[in-house]
Amino acid sequence: MKFRLDTNYSEEELQFLAKHNCTVLSEINLSKTNFSEYEVPCRMFNYGGTYIAEIIDDETGKLVWAVLSKWNGIYHVSTYYDCLETLEQGL
Repeated sequence: MKFRLDTNYSEEELQFLAKHNCTVLSEINLSKTNFSEYEVPCRMFNYGGTYIAEIIDDETGKLVWAVLSKWNGIYHVSTYYDCLETLEQGL
């Protein structure tokens, strides 16, 4: 499945991405996913070999950053962070 992604980031977000040598993704092929309707990525970047996706939190309706992991050949959302600073601390 091909996901087309938003590539608009704030100046603060761009500074974070540059600081960590992240690669912004404009589209990605994830052939096997188990995303709920809320977990479809809006924006994504690669952080040290890990896919980070911005998704909608199904409980609050707010955007959060989520780590994608692969288990049994299927991509899943594994961990959620409310901002890039907590993501940085968590990884």
